[in-house]
Amino acid sequence: MTMSRTLRSLARLAAVSLAVGTTASTCTFSSGSGDSLSGVIFHFKMHGDVSGLQDFRAVTEDPEMLAAARAELRKPAHERNRFISGAIERGNGGHNVVWRWHFVPDGWQLTEAAIELCDGNALLVDQAVDYWVDVVGSFCPWGSYVAAEIGPAN
Repeated sequence: MTMSRTLRSLARLAAVSLAVGTTASTCTFSSGSGDSLSGVIFHFKMHGDVSGLQDFRAVTEDPEMLAAARAELRKPAHERNRFISGAIERGNGGHNVVWRWHFVPDGWQLTEAAIELCDGNALLVDQAVDYWVDVVGSFCPWGSYVAAEIGPAN
């Protein structure tokens, strides 16, 4: 991918992100299979990314994950050292609206260590969804952190 194409992609993602960023939390989401999504949506950022272009969202209703994510949110952002790690699927899942992939609801955890193979960022995954889903099988962006609790998924 050329630099200009990458920049155009990032600009498009920024525009979409701004357009849907605040409205997504008030909608009822569909997983694409006709089922409504339940749980709580959390917004993730990447340490050092002030643009917000690498932001993404994940859903859980697992009580342990809810408690872990909320515990991270009580810390200052620079002290949030637990990152998301888990299985991903194709499609935005109805909650990761600017991306062509999503974390499997309740299929992720917050961790302090993971293998390098699954490290990356949201744009890299979006550019090669089939590779990440079929070959890597998970996504564990080391620089990610819980940035906000968006609210209920339905």
